[in-house]
Amino acid sequence: MAKTIDEQRLLDILSILKDSGEPLGATIIARRLEGLGHDIGERMARNYLQILDEKGFTKKVKRRGRVITEEGIAELKAEKIHERVGFIKSVIQDLSYQVTYNHLTRDGDIIVNISLIEAGKLEKALSTLRRMYESGWMISPLIKVFSEGEEVYGVVIPKGKAAICTVCSITIDGILVSMGIPTDPIYGGVVEVRNNKPERFVEIIRFDGSSLDPLELFMAKGMTNVLRVAEDGRGWILANYREIPASSRKDAMEVLDRISTLFKGIMMIGEPGEKVLGLLPSARRCGIAVIGGLTPIAAVEEAGIATETKAIHGLMPIKTMKHIEDFSVP
Repeated sequence: MAKTIDEQRLLDILSILKDSGEPLGATIIARRLEGLGHDIGERMARNYLQILDEKGFTKKVKRRGRVITEEGIAELKAEKIHERVGFIKSVIQDLSYQVTYNHLTRDGDIIVNISLIEAGKLEKALSTLRRMYESGWMISPLIKVFSEGEEVYGVVIPKGKAAICTVCSITIDGILVSMGIPTDPIYGGVVEVRNNKPERFVEIIRFDGSSLDPLELFMAKGMTNVLRVAEDGRGWILANYREIPASSRKDAMEVLDRISTLFKGIMMIGEPGEKVLGLLPSARRCGIAVIGGLTPIAAVEEAGIATETKAIHGLMPIKTMKHIEDFSVP
């Protein structure tokens, strides 16, 4: 929802004070507001500061001016989060349209997740990923590893660290889109598995209602037991859900079959109006549930290896990636 002019000015004053790191008076604040497009004078700036004082977001520091309070910082942070709601859905849509994978030549760009780990634990992490691939709970066996000092997405891998790039399940959406099949990713969630079969979503978060990838959130909360699923076929894994037009179901199934050598993890493609793992699609649409690309990384964390993970991180040429079974620790 759009903010009123007064609301925006109050937030901008809080931002100015936070960035300043020192007390500021009304004269300086008015001048800086002018630089942000707010044509107000010193007197009006004082009025806004009085409002912020009453809310507890700012306070006077003797005769030096105002500073932002902890409550003000929290308010500013909350507003920024509110502005970012739905941000992850925009990222998904943007990257999906940039996927250029060609199943005939097996080249082009796909979407990857990236996880930073201790370099000394790389071999154990790769062993866990192989286990996930062999048990069938990894969307793709393709990975890429970066060592300390190497650069990936403009960031140099720190000393003593290694980075693992794994295939993001949103790549599936990108491939479908590139073949003329529109997809609408709706939920990220957790799926219960029994007897090696996905049963139902037990937790979901809408992509358009979140500022972060839901699977990152579920993984951070430790809401999976992927290793147990790999061992005895029961537990909770990460997954996501999207919808496609009912009229494109046959074409989508053909595309997914063509790419199945490198991209697996399709848990269910529903008929029009049919529930998919407990989720009912919109009218004249079909639901598709896919194993989350972070599922094997969740297994790595369950194996006692801490990661710094960013889902849906960027695009990567598929030919630069290697099959997990062909990979050896450098």
